[in-house]
Amino acid sequence: MPPVACPGGTCELFGLFGIFVQGLIGLWCLFTLVVLWRCEANRRSLATWLGDMSKQLVGAGWGHVMNLFLAMFLGAVMEDSPDNNQCVWYLVGFLSDIIVVTFLCWWLTNTLRPHIRHLCGIDIGDYEHVEVGGAEGEPKQHMEATRMPWWVMWLSQTGIWLLIMTSVKFVVTIGVFYSQDVLYTGIAKGFQLMGLCHHQRAQLVTSVIVVPIIGDAFQFAVQDSFLKNTGEKQDSTAIAESGGYLQVGDMAQAPASSKKTTKDKAKEKEAARRTSTPSTLATEDDSGSEDECRTTRCC
Repeated sequence: MPPVACPGGTCELFGLFGIFVQGLIGLWCLFTLVVLWRCEANRRSLATWLGDMSKQLVGAGWGHVMNLFLAMFLGAVMEDSPDNNQCVWYLVGFLSDIIVVTFLCWWLTNTLRPHIRHLCGIDIGDYEHVEVGGAEGEPKQHMEATRMPWWVMWLSQTGIWLLIMTSVKFVVTIGVFYSQDVLYTGIAKGFQLMGLCHHQRAQLVTSVIVVPIIGDAFQFAVQDSFLKNTGEKQDSTAIAESGGYLQVGDMAQAPASSKKTTKDKAKEKEAARRTSTPSTLATEDDSGSEDECRTTRCC
């Protein structure tokens, strides 16, 4: 049997202390999302942010459950092997999430987003609007517009996000399993260099709090960039797809840039008068006088 990379036994992820530590990291995740929202240049409304935040928290919770299951499963399978420390396996899963899963989810979400919008009328991050019906290439003013309840929209988007996460995690876990000799041994050696071996609680705090404090903040910042809805992109897409018209209810209106107020028209008319020649002004004045005379019957 090969030597144990980190002797001293395994930590317990589901002991009383382990559950307390996991509760602390949950509070840190919530705090991180609040800070990211407060630091936004164009801050989302509270309702929209709650939808995005809760979607991310559900995803983070599901990712945490998958990492716990992976750590306990591999720790139990390799009980007779030196590679059976649950905290080391949890860090293997967590770091693979930060380095690989997050960016694969970003790529897959951006790839599927236009297809989901076209097939289901759902735009990730938008909890108010959905449009269905109409053939491909048909202007949006001919499509049947329906309003889906916000909670159905949120459940749909959350389900799509969990499906993307699970699919990517499954593929990455296969690679992690076949790379266990390098990944597990590397992290176990790191525990040994930091003097964490024989100290199960120190291993637990390091695996579930110290490393995730930085990793979760980075992961939330990246995920928030592609899980929220960008208003400018949505508006430009709507104008382009409607043939240059903005949709307001069932009415099609010209683009906002082509609208002119009465004040603007008056300014343009005044500018035209100032640039006119004296003869033109005289002709206009004479025609105006004739119209006035006809009106008052004095001519």
